[in-house]
Amino acid sequence: MTAPPRNDPGRMSRREEMTVSASVLSGTSAASALAAGAVVTLGDLGLQVLHGHIGLGAVGGSLTLGVSVFFVVLAGAALMRARAGRAARWAAENPWRFAFLPGMSVAVIAFLLTMLLGGGALSGVWAAAWHGALVYGVTGAVGAVAGRGRKGRRA
Repeated sequence: MTAPPRNDPGRMSRREEMTVSASVLSGTSAASALAAGAVVTLGDLGLQVLHGHIGLGAVGGSLTLGVSVFFVVLAGAALMRARAGRAARWAAENPWRFAFLPGMSVAVIAFLLTMLLGGGALSGVWAAAWHGALVYGVTGAVGAVAGRGRKGRRA
């Protein structure tokens, strides 16, 4: 999918920004992100079991952390990869707008996992808020640093 046919990317609607962000994320290989998410999930679950926290809550927390790492690695790889497409250029020029989609995706998944695995509504809202904010912040920071580095190489 290509970026919307507008000359001024600063005037895109939120829906168009989400479409472009999804396009950039879908163009990235998910193998390394999946591996990182699986390692973190299994490592956290192992630590939970070692500390005696056995139950659905431990599984939900580990899965949520693994999903967060998956999205951070996927979005970071999408921002760091040098591509010439309009969507990739938009994401590199607007890292904080791009970071909104991975952050919201993780927030929704964290809420659902926490609710389904017995955490309750309040725990679900808390898990969604901090996991989503963490992914948004890390992804935006990676994009800002990577964009600054690319600009320095061009000049």
